[in-house]
Amino acid sequence: MELIKENVKVNQVSCKGSAQVLVDEDIIVPDVKPDILKILQLDAVSCITNKSVIKGKAVINGRVDLKILYIPDSEREKIKSIITSFDFTQNVDSQKIDDAMTVVAASNVERAEFSLINSRKLRVKVAVGVDYEVVAEQNVEIAVEASDSDNVELLRENVQLQNCINLSETEFTLKESIEVPSGQSSIGELLKVDAKISDSEYKTVTDKIVVKGAVGMCVLYTDEECKIQFMESEIPFTEVFDCSDVGDDTICDIDYSIAEIRYDVTEDSDGDRRVVDLEITVAAQIKATENVSVDMICDCYEPFMKTQLLKEEVELEEIVSRPSAQNTLREMVEITGGAPGVSGVYDVITRPYITKTELQRGKLLAEGKIETYILYLSDSAESPVYSMKKEIPFSYVLDCDSAEEDLIPEIKAEVKHTSYNLNIAGEIELRCILVLNANIIRKRKIELINDVVTTETENDEKRGIVIYFVQKDDNLWEVAKRYAVPRDEILKFNNMSESDKLENGNRLFIPSM
Repeated sequence: MELIKENVKVNQVSCKGSAQVLVDEDIIVPDVKPDILKILQLDAVSCITNKSVIKGKAVINGRVDLKILYIPDSEREKIKSIITSFDFTQNVDSQKIDDAMTVVAASNVERAEFSLINSRKLRVKVAVGVDYEVVAEQNVEIAVEASDSDNVELLRENVQLQNCINLSETEFTLKESIEVPSGQSSIGELLKVDAKISDSEYKTVTDKIVVKGAVGMCVLYTDEECKIQFMESEIPFTEVFDCSDVGDDTICDIDYSIAEIRYDVTEDSDGDRRVVDLEITVAAQIKATENVSVDMICDCYEPFMKTQLLKEEVELEEIVSRPSAQNTLREMVEITGGAPGVSGVYDVITRPYITKTELQRGKLLAEGKIETYILYLSDSAESPVYSMKKEIPFSYVLDCDSAEEDLIPEIKAEVKHTSYNLNIAGEIELRCILVLNANIIRKRKIELINDVVTTETENDEKRGIVIYFVQKDDNLWEVAKRYAVPRDEILKFNNMSESDKLENGNRLFIPSM
């Protein structure tokens, strides 16, 4: 008997976890910048720059970008900025890691603090959270048919697997020039340029992934009279990634990050400094998978022969369901606690977190919060730029199409779009489009049949009729395999059908070897 097998590529997570990296550095004010009188704001963002496995150790490299706004110790200038970066490294040691594995990682700034040492020096402490997975790509050969199936008894089981098509990273660059809106002053000095990705979506076609989205830009600057101004713009993008074996039903999990921003102020046709030339590098981490339904041979034998199965036990993940939800959260933010009033909202940064997941009777409960950081221009001369934090809680119930125990929920929260409005009362209305995508996973150990060995029966093993009395928990397959007899033969000899159940103590006539 020769088995016909189907190849499925699966990702086996070797190790998974979270770590916190502390970046503790001193920042010296550049010689071209004036002394610091007061720090107004510290923005810190992080990104992963490289991942590798070296000598059984996962090495994750990243970068923290810092943007510091301060009031200078000078009567001529109202606000200045310092922009700098620091690198960090996180090592993951595990005996389960080998050099053929792939590292998937993401980072996020959890906390950023500063202390002013003197007018030319400050110390910055940034806590960066790093989430990582070390993944091994494994080819699994699953027996689905036998070469001589007409003369072989096969027992099948349907398994739903996640076939990994592609696990890769790519970068693309956007170039755009944005102009100061009419009615606003020309640019004297750029203070900071912020970018964030929103409204992302994708479509798969044969061997390609088409992605669309937008990069929202916020530019803070001072004009020639040192007054603070800001402008916003949105840069749409459409990119095509080559990805072999991708088809219409492929499921893609794409994580974007801003890898680098380059900018320069140039003059318009009238010779005024009103144009910002931008070059933005976007990194995309891609995981492309497809659901595979396999009718696996879990047991087999050749009638009237001695059959030996050579098996291998593997642990695989089945995707039971993929529930999702999308809702718009609205929150009204009042300026309280002695914070200065709002003259204009510069930017709103959102970071969603899942705090609790629970499966109950075919439902997935997901609770979490969106941390929002509102950056605004104030009406205060002492703090012309201000930031405040607001948490928006959320709770959703998703249908997961299964009430089984021991299922594992994996859920990802993403804020697709954020908008805000400043009303006449000085309150800020926030609107966040929150998307939840979950995988409900069943981990199970499966015995794969690698090979089948059949041998002739011994001469003294003669065929005849065996009278067998059914034992508790017997089923037709087990009895038929025990005596190496086709199931149809047992049904025929006992005038039974496939739907008939074996009752404890019943008598069966078996045409054995």
